[in-house]
Amino acid sequence: MKKIDTIYKIFKNTKIKEEFIIIHSDIVSLAFNNFSLEKLWQIIFDGLGNDKTFIFPTFTFNRNKIWSYHESKSETGILSEYFRKNIATKRTVHPIHSVSIFGKNFKEIPNHNCSSSFGKGSIWEWLCTNKNVCNLSLGVKLDGGASICHFPEELIGVNYREYIEIKDKIYGYNKKLIKKKFSYYARKINKAGEGFNNWANCERDLLKAKIMKRKFYFQNRYPISVMNTREASQFIISRLKKNSSYIGKFYQKN
Repeated sequence: MKKIDTIYKIFKNTKIKEEFIIIHSDIVSLAFNNFSLEKLWQIIFDGLGNDKTFIFPTFTFNRNKIWSYHESKSETGILSEYFRKNIATKRTVHPIHSVSIFGKNFKEIPNHNCSSSFGKGSIWEWLCTNKNVCNLSLGVKLDGGASICHFPEELIGVNYREYIEIKDKIYGYNKKLIKKKFSYYARKINKAGEGFNNWANCERDLLKAKIMKRKFYFQNRYPISVMNTREASQFIISRLKKNSSYIGKFYQKN
C-alpha cells in the first residue's frame, strides 16, 4: 500500500464524534511521494469528514510590533500556515494566540472578545467549555499539542504566569487599526526566577482517565491523540484547584 493511501486510512479510522476539531500538528512523518500541503489537507479533510468544522492555532510570536489579520503568518507549523492562507474563512483577532477556521459551522464560533489570550470571552473559553469540540494532536504530545491547557491556567490564576500588556499595532479584517488593548498570560521571568510548564504528569493522567486517546503509527514513532476539550479542561481545572502547581511551577534562582 502506498504511503498516501496509508495516511488516508489512518484519518478515516480516526473516529471523531465532535463537530468541531482543533488540530495541532507536526507533519514531518506524513510526507509521501510527490508531497504537497494541498494533497495532505485534502486527505485530512476527506478522511476526518467534510462535514466537520476545522480550527488551527495560527500563533504569531515574531510580530515586529505589528500584527495583521491578513498578513501575520502562523508560526505553529507549515500545515497551519497553509490552512490560514489558503483554506480558512475566518481568523480570530489576538496578536499572539489567534486561530483560523473553516467548515460548515464556522459561523457558530464566536469572535475573540477578550483582551487576554485565554480569558473570559476568548475563543479559547468557547473551545474549552463546548462539549462538541475535539482536540486532535498530530505528531506532537501534550507539549505543543494542546493549547487548550492554558485556559485552565488563566481561569485558576496560577502563580507562574502573569499578564503582560501587548503594545503592538493590531490591524483587523478590514485592515483598520484596532484600538483595543491586548495582553498575554505569559510565564513569569524575572530576577527571582522563571515559570515553567511540566506536562508529563497531566498527560499520563489524561491517558489513564481515558480522556485522551492515543495511537502510534509509522513504526510507533508518530503519535496521534484525540480528546474532548471540555472533558480535558474540566479535568485539569479540578486538578489545579487541588494543586496549583499541577502543570507548572515558578522555579526560584539559586
